[in-house]
Amino acid sequence: MQAHDLLQGWIAYTSDRSGTFDIWLYRPQDSFSFQLTQGLGAAFSVPYWSPDSRRIAFTGIGNVVYLLDIGTLAVSRIDQIEPYTLLDWSPDSRFLAYVKNGQIVIYDTFSHRSYAIPMAGASDVQWFPSGTELLFAAPDTNGNTQLFRIRIDGADRRQITQNTDGPLHDVRLSPDGAFALYTFPGASISIISTVDLTNGTIRTLEGGPLAKNYFPIWSPDSLSIAYSATAYKEPNYYSLVQIDNRIGQKQRTLAVSDCFAAPVSWSPDGGKIAYLSGCAGIEQASQIWIVDIREPKPVKVLSGGRITALQWSPRVRRVSFIH
Repeated sequence: MQAHDLLQGWIAYTSDRSGTFDIWLYRPQDSFSFQLTQGLGAAFSVPYWSPDSRRIAFTGIGNVVYLLDIGTLAVSRIDQIEPYTLLDWSPDSRFLAYVKNGQIVIYDTFSHRSYAIPMAGASDVQWFPSGTELLFAAPDTNGNTQLFRIRIDGADRRQITQNTDGPLHDVRLSPDGAFALYTFPGASISIISTVDLTNGTIRTLEGGPLAKNYFPIWSPDSLSIAYSATAYKEPNYYSLVQIDNRIGQKQRTLAVSDCFAAPVSWSPDGGKIAYLSGCAGIEQASQIWIVDIREPKPVKVLSGGRITALQWSPRVRRVSFIH
């Protein structure tokens, strides 16, 4: 296959449409879909794109972290971690950061060497755009989850929040490194808040009607947040695909999914959102839909098998793809 223009990006998704869970690619421009892995995925696998869109990291079968080269389809195994652990690429697409056994691990995907920063209870570690600092969540001395920042050499740890509202989940750093979002306090009630990392100001988004807001994700320009808001109409739960700005003043509903909660992902230009639907009363989705935020008319683009996760690639100019 010749080189393809990826200005609109690809959508990587996790599906068992071939019989086992694997990572697949879908190209919105022409509806081309392609299976990337063979028997390596799991229902909990989430594909994490490198910033240059050349590789995908995911945790798959056996709880193994795999690196997948999009151009050659070569796969390497790098570690074994807990399912659902966030994997985050450094801005230069070289290093992965994640948490394992009470440590922050920095893994060099070029040299295949790693080092660890001891950090009991840490979660959701992510790179600041500078590439020299990390954001993460961890309990303070009173056991309350706080956000911290630390240099990648383990020095200069600073506490950002003064949270007393219980556990923080789904911590996500904005692409510009100026804000973070998180959900609290748990799964049955899940509220989204943002924190301005320069001054610590916290704002809470209105969210959906049942205070069950899941899968929050920043827009590429760091100004908006998309998420899934669970709603109920006799006899079924469903979810609203919503967006809001980072200070919670411009909530809009763009689409409806028939799933209790629907993972969402922004297009590289921030103009569209892909989301999962097709649950039809069962737990897992079977469809990918795309909605344009400027003209919300949702379109079903893919159907078949169970689909558990999706992530739209960052914008890149061109990448070779060998098949």
